[in-house]
Amino acid sequence: MMMHFLKNNRHVSIKNAFGMLFLIFISLTIAGCSANGATEANGTEPEETADKSEQAIRAVIEKEFNGPDKKYKELWDAAMGAQISEKYSEDYEAYLESPEYQALMSYTEETYAPYFTDNGYDNFINQAAFMYATFDEDYQLNTSAIEIAQNEKEPTLYDFTFQVEYTDENGEAEPFNFKGDAIAPEDGKIGRIQYMDGFEDGLLATLRNN
Repeated sequence: MMMHFLKNNRHVSIKNAFGMLFLIFISLTIAGCSANGATEANGTEPEETADKSEQAIRAVIEKEFNGPDKKYKELWDAAMGAQISEKYSEDYEAYLESPEYQALMSYTEETYAPYFTDNGYDNFINQAAFMYATFDEDYQLNTSAIEIAQNEKEPTLYDFTFQVEYTDENGEAEPFNFKGDAIAPEDGKIGRIQYMDGFEDGLLATLRNN
């Protein structure tokens, strides 16, 4: 009888010990996961922000320098044709409301607005958007070697370099090197972007001369 009691007690003690060990293991696992989650949230948030901003900068470079954008060229030609037509040549305000101009603006907004702040977008379309897409010659532009680096002291500032290969209507290719910088004051939104093209020997001058 005593032996049976001891066996039962021993069996209960072992079960309790395993139960306690299991509870400790679960508690440590949960604590470890929580700590890792907090570290990830705190440690990777700036990295994710930087990634989104870099993605926006890369997207703008690729949209501007891969092409030219044939749809934009068609809309541009239609808008320019409407501007000098008898219907709108003497009424600029009416021209701004014309379907041709509105179509051009809608496509520009669709292409670029998601990557910019409101002010950044307004400045970009007034100064740089589709600058390399409105020439009449048969040519092709392709980007490569895009390198973007976040400034260590100013997290919203990014420096970048890239290369554009220009292929003319005769199939002759010529590379052009660009560098520039951008400010992204909001997560994944560009406030300002600028890239340096050469003057007499730059891509823009080459397109104009041809």
